[in-house]
Amino acid sequence: MNNVLLVCDLDGTLLDSSGQIDQLSFNKIKKFCEDGGHFVICTGRMDTDIQYVEQKLGFAGEYRISQNGAVIKDKHNQSILLETIPSEFIPKLNHAIFTKGLRTEVSDENNRHFPSPRKPEEVAEFVDSSKVIEDLATYILAGEINPTVYLTFGNEKAFKSIKLAINESLGADKVTVIQTSPYSLEVFSNKVSKGKAVELIQQKLGVSSNNLYVVGDAESDVSMFTLTKHAYAVQEAERAICEKASYYRKTVGDVVADIYQKKEERI
Repeated sequence: MNNVLLVCDLDGTLLDSSGQIDQLSFNKIKKFCEDGGHFVICTGRMDTDIQYVEQKLGFAGEYRISQNGAVIKDKHNQSILLETIPSEFIPKLNHAIFTKGLRTEVSDENNRHFPSPRKPEEVAEFVDSSKVIEDLATYILAGEINPTVYLTFGNEKAFKSIKLAINESLGADKVTVIQTSPYSLEVFSNKVSKGKAVELIQQKLGVSSNNLYVVGDAESDVSMFTLTKHAYAVQEAERAICEKASYYRKTVGDVVADIYQKKEERI
């Protein structure tokens, strides 16, 4: 298995709605790693959450892809890739986003920055890496952090206003602006995607697309699906996502079973 790379999303993919991994998937991934397979987690979460999950699993991948591809670290915690938003865009982004009066959170390589504390039930991370900065807009403008992601909470009407303001001040496609849920809007570098991050890991490991298996359940995973004919949608993935994948399986464990089956067929 030392020439096979398995890349998998966390929420709704490796983890179920309760944040747990099923025993079958755990056992099969563990065997895959013991047999020399390369296992990499690729998620929108922070790197600290990947480390938490790897600790729970009892084994760690050679690389960790976090913030949907903006950050890649190796197992020695060395930074392999850090794709921040260009500093010259920050003043105009700040004005377009913070002047709307909506709650906006901003991440850099290692932390999430909030304008005010969250209620305990609003903390979705496994490891809380947050910092509270009351005047977040001024803090960012002063260059105290190098932002990777702006995350704004609101509604579609408000988001249209932000998108328009960004396009008018920066120009179209200078950054990626995407509505990640009915209530959230993300802005990040247009160089960032899970697919681009996985391509980099492929190159580093010398794995061909024929030996690449990618697993996800959401729109952010689709950029990985285009890299290989072994693209899997799992769990509760919507039909539109399933249609963009090569296959549907219930769990990551089922995908690993496919890897072994295909390996046997080649022998």
